[in-house]
Amino acid sequence: MADSVLMQVIAPRDRFGRVLFRLCRGVALTGGLTLLAVAAMTVASVASRALAGHALLGDFELVQLGCAVAVASFLPYGQMRRTHVLVDFFTSGMSPRSKRRLDAVGALLLATCAAAIAWQMTIGMLEIRAAGETSMLLGVPVWAVYLMMVPSFALLSLTGLHSAWTFLGGGES
Repeated sequence: MADSVLMQVIAPRDRFGRVLFRLCRGVALTGGLTLLAVAAMTVASVASRALAGHALLGDFELVQLGCAVAVASFLPYGQMRRTHVLVDFFTSGMSPRSKRRLDAVGALLLATCAAAIAWQMTIGMLEIRAAGETSMLLGVPVWAVYLMMVPSFALLSLTGLHSAWTFLGGGES
C-alpha cells in the first residue's frame, strides 16, 4: 500500500522514466541490503572482540568495500527522487523556467561526470584485474568491487539524462 502511494508521488509519468525509477529503486534496495550486511558484520566483530578478545579478520576491509558499493547504489535513486542536496540561495529570485533550465544543465553535468566515473572505473577495474590486486587481509579481488559499482554510476548517468530531459519539458514528472 505505502509503496503504491510512494510510486504515485515521485515516480515519473513517462514509460522510460518509470522503468528507470524501478531499476534505481532495485539497485538502492540492493545497496541497503549490503549496508545491513556490513552492519551485521560490524556487530559480530564487536561481539567477537568483547567475547573472544579479537575482532573478525578483515572487518575494516569489508566495511570499506561494502560501504563503497552501498553508497554508489544509492546515488541513482536519490537523483530520480530529486533528493540530492540543493542550494537554491542564488536561484530563489529566478523564474521557474530559468530554474528548470539551470536544473537541466546541472543534471547534464551530473550525467557527464557519472559517465566519466563509470568509464574510468571500468578502465581501472580492467587494470586492477590484470595486476591481480587484492585486499590486504582477506585477499578480496578489488576489481570485483569495481564491477559492482560501475553499473550504479552508469545508471546515475542515465538518471541525469532523464532528469535533464524532464526539466526541459520532454517528460512529465
